[in-house]
Amino acid sequence: MRKPTLLAASLLCLLATAAHANEPYFPRSERGLQRLDTNKDGKLTAAELAPALLKRVESMDANSDNALSAEELDKAMLERVQKRRGRVMLLMDADRDGKITQVEVDRVLNDMFDKADTNGDGGVDLAEIKSFKRGIWRKTLIDGKTAN
Repeated sequence: MRKPTLLAASLLCLLATAAHANEPYFPRSERGLQRLDTNKDGKLTAAELAPALLKRVESMDANSDNALSAEELDKAMLERVQKRRGRVMLLMDADRDGKITQVEVDRVLNDMFDKADTNGDGGVDLAEIKSFKRGIWRKTLIDGKTAN
């Protein structure tokens, strides 16, 4: 029972980020803060965050009526979830059978920890997490699978 629950929870966490991308949120990194901090005072104001949020809302306004309907939001979120699902399947479904098994989850998780654990102590500290380049690791893992 524990393995299916862990697998389902892992996948829900991955897909939940697509839904979160439509809500206002504060940047989680120094780089994100610097990108939005237009007056470069090291603080983010609502006025500085507003253009990024407005741009995201406008990108989902399919009929350009300057109002985002529930239907437009549904469509945009579904497109993002489908795109994210494709990336998750590409990353985790090693045998390309349309299913992600516990073995495949373990393989991805172990590979991720192995690459992030730069000092080889068997654990990943905050400094290693911050220096871990997830996008590069993901591309390397996917390219390695598609080359076979």
